[in-house]
Amino acid sequence: MKEISGVNLANFIIAGTEKAGTTSIFTYLSTHPSVCGSTVKETDFFRNSFTGNREKDIVSYSNYFERCSPEIPIVMEASPGYLGSGAEVAARIHTLVPKTKLLFILRNPIDRIYSSFNFHVGKLNLDSDLSFEKYIDKCIAYDSGQRTPAELGIKEWYLKIISFGRYADYLKYYYQLFPENQIKIMFFENMSQDIDGFMCELCQFLEISPDYFNGYDFRRINVTYESKLKWLHKIAVYFNAKSERFLRQRPELKQLMVKLYKKINQAREGYDEISDESRDRLKQYYLPSITALQTLIGTKNIPWNI
Repeated sequence: MKEISGVNLANFIIAGTEKAGTTSIFTYLSTHPSVCGSTVKETDFFRNSFTGNREKDIVSYSNYFERCSPEIPIVMEASPGYLGSGAEVAARIHTLVPKTKLLFILRNPIDRIYSSFNFHVGKLNLDSDLSFEKYIDKCIAYDSGQRTPAELGIKEWYLKIISFGRYADYLKYYYQLFPENQIKIMFFENMSQDIDGFMCELCQFLEISPDYFNGYDFRRINVTYESKLKWLHKIAVYFNAKSERFLRQRPELKQLMVKLYKKINQAREGYDEISDESRDRLKQYYLPSITALQTLIGTKNIPWNI
């Protein structure tokens, strides 16, 4: 349901996962004439602002979609943290917008956690002196109940990131509440290899015309990069967070600002390859969850082999 009591609420949510192209897909879809995106990409409403008071929640949530015309069929938000918080969030979404469609973009969990680690180091959420190997040590120590976030010196959310790659553990909460025709599972690897086919399939799920994307310039958004000056990057991260509502409505201006900023402060785009030792270690951690995922979504055709 898009509209309740005369206000717009999301009828399409990109609910996961982090570092799997959700920002790019949100940005592409936001330009489609049949889609209206939230004023900020990640409302995180159902993680951080949901109260359980229906009237209050409707008013609060609808504020993100005030600019959406009632004639536009798809009202969308994208909060990739909803997947990892599925135990609580799935029921909250179902309570407020039970007919909403849900998209989960999944990625090879080893590549995803390595990308996430580098992203959060770049965002200054993790210490730049922390090695990936040491980070995995800390995540596993937390995940196994051996150490607390306070003892490990890292906020709990960033320690949970390793477990978020066990996708079936969190997707199951959505499958328990929503019919399968409202849930779409897609893969980052397919998006990277064939973005045109990916968007066509997604448009079919949303029942909107894919023709809009014929000849579309699909530029990657939110690509992880290393900054030269950490103090300047800290200011840029703060400015970006505070100005997102304004810049989301002016994508060309944001693109220009990002381009100029990268010329000034980008050391390089991307990051070094993950070590074989770390990959093998994570393979052992994630392998059982792959079988569980295949069973849950009813296919063995998952485009990664860990």
